[in-house]
Amino acid sequence: MTPLFHLSASLSECVSLGAFRDRLRAMLADDPALPFTLSPDGSGPILRPTGAAELPADQAVFLQLVNNLHARLVTLDRQARVNGLAEQFARRDEENPSLSTFAEELCRIFEVRGLAGLGVAGGALRRVPHWDAGKPVVPAFTPEDVAVIRAGEVSFRPDGVLLPLGGKYRPRAAFWLDAGTSDRAWPDADRALLRQLGHQLGLEVERLQAVRYTRSLQVLHAELLGGELEDAYQPLLERALATIPGAECGSLLIREGGVFRYAASVTFDETELSEVTFPVGHTRDQWYGLGEEAWHRGVPRVQSRGLLAAHGTGYDLHGERVNAPLPSVAGIQANIGVPILYQGEVYAFLNVDSMTDPEAFDRESIDLAQSFARQAALLLHEARMRAQVHAAARTDVLTGLQNRRAFTESLTRELARARRHALPLSLLVADIRAFKAVNDTHGHLVGDQALMQVGEVLLRELRVSDVVFRPAGRDAPAGQGGALEVFRWGGDEFAVLLPETDLAGARVVRERLRAAMRGTDVAGQPIELNVGVAALRDGDVTGEVMLREADDAMYRDKQGSR
Repeated sequence: MTPLFHLSASLSECVSLGAFRDRLRAMLADDPALPFTLSPDGSGPILRPTGAAELPADQAVFLQLVNNLHARLVTLDRQARVNGLAEQFARRDEENPSLSTFAEELCRIFEVRGLAGLGVAGGALRRVPHWDAGKPVVPAFTPEDVAVIRAGEVSFRPDGVLLPLGGKYRPRAAFWLDAGTSDRAWPDADRALLRQLGHQLGLEVERLQAVRYTRSLQVLHAELLGGELEDAYQPLLERALATIPGAECGSLLIREGGVFRYAASVTFDETELSEVTFPVGHTRDQWYGLGEEAWHRGVPRVQSRGLLAAHGTGYDLHGERVNAPLPSVAGIQANIGVPILYQGEVYAFLNVDSMTDPEAFDRESIDLAQSFARQAALLLHEARMRAQVHAAARTDVLTGLQNRRAFTESLTRELARARRHALPLSLLVADIRAFKAVNDTHGHLVGDQALMQVGEVLLRELRVSDVVFRPAGRDAPAGQGGALEVFRWGGDEFAVLLPETDLAGARVVRERLRAAMRGTDVAGQPIELNVGVAALRDGDVTGEVMLREADDAMYRDKQGSR
């Protein structure tokens, strides 16, 4: 029989598990007199005594040495495979969230029957089927299990392992490793490896979350570029809720003067929110509640159930105070509130809500909400500046009305809308009677006053009677325009676009405007208008015929007044 000392020395030279097993297998084959046999399934100690008799001391020492060497190499091999798994997880295709190959290898490494993917949502553990491997038997998890995962603790059990995936922040995902038995023992080496793996995977999950966040901001910026400011609010909110862990719904409040109004919401009843406003001071002191200094620094605030009910009481509806919570707010279980500010001025407020889980939001949620609010502030400021430049280029400086450029754009839009929905469209044009005489007699300052008064009357009268003149039975297609618009073309000429209004309705508008002008004067001289109206005809694709007919009608009115 080969001296055991030489055999153990030879085995100790092996640096890989495969080489060790191959050499040990060859040794036993070369020397049948050795009283040892290999473990048939490779689990536990690899070398066992052949018989039941007690081994001599040197053979017992050899047996222990071989099994210790093997156990060390198993640990090193698993360590290498676990590190490889973590790298594989990091390299996986983000467009294909399946972890089947990864999960199958994890099952092989730790010799378990199957793996089930789990996510924390709504305060409960829910299956993530595309992470599964094998045929795991998944137990019924309890709220205590959710607490264990959120604490980042690995739960080793006789029937499996509940492995949280947590890095810097609170875990929101986990694996269930089904042992396939009810009496599995988990050696310290396996426990350490699994803890390490859970942390590595958690860091990778958080890295991917950061990548998604960056991409989300890039997409949002592209979506908002060149668009209308009002159109920016809903996509901004939706991106925020898709990015912030634990978010289920939310709203975006925009400041208008001394109040906030709802500019966007997700899952809430828009009809409930549309006319609701909140005084800025109430929002800051009651709903937000962290004080003015934190408010002006954009510090996020987190509240849940009881505090929400206490702080969320009261709102204004049509200017009247309602001392009760909004029904929507009453159902919120947790809320992150973040002031959105630019250069120290709060002009929006982001609400991120969970309707199911009072513990939905952790440090990661708060950090992302604050970061998103900062980026959103820049995007909204940029959109607001573009909107102001856009409006300035389309606004008459003297009267504040839209100018000829804005008229051309609106006419193109309303022509397309009228054709698409088979709706009438009319035009009213007007100028001031004897305007040249006003300028010549009283000077251009008085002439400017006359122009401003006409603009004010047109705006006031048409704002009050926006839809009064439309034919009965016609409904405006929702969200597609249709408001009456007033323009100053230049000089003393004005125009009014009348969507969904036929020629008879346009004539009613004309008479109401004339009646409204009768009470106005400048420098003691009454202001009167020459007015012409026309309606869009079939085949008038560009609106030129309508423009010409309205202008001709105004000229006839002017001739008739002389």
